[in-house]
Amino acid sequence: MKKIQFAIFVFATAFTGSTLHAQIRTKQVPVKKNPTVISIPSQPAPAPPPAPKQQPVVKQELPSTVPVYLLTSARVSIRTGNDNKEFPSKVYVTLMAKSTPANWRNYLQFNLGNEMPINSDTEFGLDLEGRAPTPLETFQQAGIRLNIQYEPNFFADAWKIESVSLILEFKDQNGNLHPSLGRKVILFSNAYGFLNDEFGDMKCYTDGSFLPLTAVISKGY
Repeated sequence: MKKIQFAIFVFATAFTGSTLHAQIRTKQVPVKKNPTVISIPSQPAPAPPPAPKQQPVVKQELPSTVPVYLLTSARVSIRTGNDNKEFPSKVYVTLMAKSTPANWRNYLQFNLGNEMPINSDTEFGLDLEGRAPTPLETFQQAGIRLNIQYEPNFFADAWKIESVSLILEFKDQNGNLHPSLGRKVILFSNAYGFLNDEFGDMKCYTDGSFLPLTAVISKGY
């Protein structure tokens, strides 16, 4: 009898444990595994578009005024030889471009009644007489003609010239000297001879480059 009771006890114990185990297995909630997180590197923000290239600023230069060179000063130097120009005998000097004799009054000197002693140099200016100066280009195209006219106070008087120099200044409208012809000295070494009551006119010529050519003494003006 005790064996049967023991067997029943063992069976009951085993059944109860099995049932409890089954219940525990039934109620057990499976633990969810966290999904694997893959770290994806973040993409850098797109670079801003390059700034538009600035076009170089072009300075708007005002058009420069083209220089216009004019004969603004003319002076004459006469070398007197061994026969003086007496007072009050007169001398008239005019300067013009060879091609424009109508403009001879542009540069003149009529107030030369003074004596010019022997073996001396006399320098004087030519007056523009209130007129506009002649452009350099006009002389370069034609050359220069310089007239010296002698009017003796006494018909027997004579005046010996040994040389004549012409000093010219060319400036632009701003008062700037010409780079190469700002001050041009022309020596007429062949301007040589006697002026008297009959042959009282001397003409000196240059070419367009202001090189002296001939110096001629004649009767008429």
